Amino acid sequence: MSVEVIDLKGCDHPRIKAIATIELVGIAKIYGIKVVEGDRGPYCVPPNQSYLENGLRKWTNILTFERELWKEIQNNILKRYEEIRDDGERESRAP
Repeated sequence: MSVEVIDLKGCDHPRIKAIATIELVGIAKIYGIKVVEGDRGPYCVPPNQSYLENGLRKWTNILTFERELWKEIQNNILKRYEEIRDDGERESRAP
């Protein structure tokens, strides 16, 4: 199955750095995959939704992906994220 990153928009949030839209070619388009900057570098989080339980806000994934498909999705998104981030750093260092 082919996975294409259609869009990757930056976020003004301390940990969430971008939100991706992907296409599982010929099957579906999926919006809301977050790129999060963690202690060990960026990683992806599937689309999720919050809910309250006993007065506490909790989160649950809207979609669950098969392991190998999720790895491919993450790799494609993070590759695009690194390219965009590297381009932004080069532009900010330009004279």
